[in-house]
Amino acid sequence: MSLTSDDNSQRTTLSTPLPEECIQHIFEFLHRDISTLHSLIRVSKTFFRIAVPLLYSSPFDLLEFNQSWSPHERTKRHAPLLFLLMNCSLQDQDQDQDQKQNQSIWIDLPPVCSTFRDTHWRLQRPLVDYLALYHHHYLGMNLSSTFPIIFPNIQQYSPPSSSQSLLPNTTVTMFTRNEIEKRFLLHQPDHIKTVSLPIQRFAAFKPIVAQLCGLVRFELLGVSWHFDLTPAINFVHQHSDMYGTIRELKMTGPHDVRALQKPTLIEMVKAIRHPRELDLSRYKEATKDLNSYEFQNIAGVETLLFNLEYIPPVSATPSALQPNFPPPGPAFATAVNSLSPHHKDLGLLDSRTDRTLDEQDNSLRVIQACTGLRHLQIGVNSATAFSWALDKFNNDPASVMQLQVLHISSNTTAIIKRALEDCLRAFQYTLRDLKGISLKLSAAPLLSHSFGWDWPLNYLTTLSLKGELAVWFDMRSLEFCPKLQELNLTLHPFSPPDPDHLSKVVLAPHLKTLSLVGRWSMTDSVIAHFGAGLLRLEKLVLDRCQCDDLSVDGLLQGLDQMTQLKTLQVALDECFESALKKYGLSRPELKISGDGEWVLVQQ
Repeated sequence: MSLTSDDNSQRTTLSTPLPEECIQHIFEFLHRDISTLHSLIRVSKTFFRIAVPLLYSSPFDLLEFNQSWSPHERTKRHAPLLFLLMNCSLQDQDQDQDQKQNQSIWIDLPPVCSTFRDTHWRLQRPLVDYLALYHHHYLGMNLSSTFPIIFPNIQQYSPPSSSQSLLPNTTVTMFTRNEIEKRFLLHQPDHIKTVSLPIQRFAAFKPIVAQLCGLVRFELLGVSWHFDLTPAINFVHQHSDMYGTIRELKMTGPHDVRALQKPTLIEMVKAIRHPRELDLSRYKEATKDLNSYEFQNIAGVETLLFNLEYIPPVSATPSALQPNFPPPGPAFATAVNSLSPHHKDLGLLDSRTDRTLDEQDNSLRVIQACTGLRHLQIGVNSATAFSWALDKFNNDPASVMQLQVLHISSNTTAIIKRALEDCLRAFQYTLRDLKGISLKLSAAPLLSHSFGWDWPLNYLTTLSLKGELAVWFDMRSLEFCPKLQELNLTLHPFSPPDPDHLSKVVLAPHLKTLSLVGRWSMTDSVIAHFGAGLLRLEKLVLDRCQCDDLSVDGLLQGLDQMTQLKTLQVALDECFESALKKYGLSRPELKISGDGEWVLVQQ
């Protein structure tokens, strides 16, 4: 009897519904997985109630990032979603009743297409105020693309004269888009956390944005040399004085290197009272004035993102401490040959680089002061750019900033190699994501071209190397990354790879993602090594690899061993295409995609 009682008790325990608090935590963990969240909203009322606020905090992300929908389906759903949110904005309690009944949605806008309105009549009276959940104003898809569906006769109307006084030469399409977006922002202005606007339309939104008392992130897009940033700077100053909540700034700027006059960002950065994140990854020359930036609270900065394709020029002002060395002559080669292998491996092959090692490198002086930095992305022009971090680590490891994500680039492979080695030492106890990019090939072969480490990186989960640096990488370093789950190796188009290089990838047996892009030598032996050694691999990318020594049978046999594989992206010779299509039918759980020409997905 006791056994039966225990068994019944266990069954009762297992059938008990999961506490709502647990469901809440699970959904918050999935908040970036839009497809999964959307598929769960119909499971139960509880799931709907918890998932909907996460989905509609940035509703248009549902269309842009839901990978379970085809591009055609996402586009088709765009207009109904916009119509739903427009009708939600009419649910204001103080809204005039006559305006609620007006079929033009809002008085100043063109009338909605009657056929579209009748087809989507259920969306006219939403049971849930989805717009009250709206937090992030970022419209990745252009609203204007839906206007031919919702407002087919829009070109027959003209914007009111009041809008022309604010923004001259405003078209009716631009006016309609501005009015819709402003209404979204004003529905629950204290809920808005992010505003993302093109600088061309900032003037239309300036009076509205000032009412957003909870604004945390300000994104200004499309900045070019002929735009005046003064209104935006004044807005940030005004908002900081009134609320002081803006902590994140994103600017996208000019990529035209021919433009001599570019808006400076110094005043914009200085205007933020408590900066936490500065994203200038799409403002190409932002690092040119890096050491001129002034932060009101630099210790609170956690994220700094700069463009990895732009390397700031080396200062032309000669240092009083730097003597002018003559060009290296025959004696230099003799001296280099007398160096130990360790010193050769450091890449100290040029006296012009060597002479700076004993001096203080101030190229990243602002970065040094960001003691709370967690995420850094930047291009460097000096091999000793991070020597300050290594010095701190050697003196007191606890004094080093807790950097977790580091993405750096340089034009010269020897420079990026040395900078990465300093970082790997200094941040070895915190680093989780590392990316190194060498933008150009070396002008001449160096005596030594090895990049790696022989100390444990116990927290590193993602490693990405691009350019010549990927060829230099010593795969034996993977033995010291016990938690590495993602490895991305991308070759420069003219980099000759080592034929035996890839067989050592299995030294990272916990890999879940492996991406190989470029002229990597793919053979039956390499694929067999992957199949036998990477038993947890879930995603494999083989893009433009050399496959002269790879057979169809060898590829398929290796894939058979990868039992956990869920995604395979290949861009190989055409002879593999038909075989992989047929192979995909036997593995319904595997998504196989080609080079933009064919996709096989089994659900």
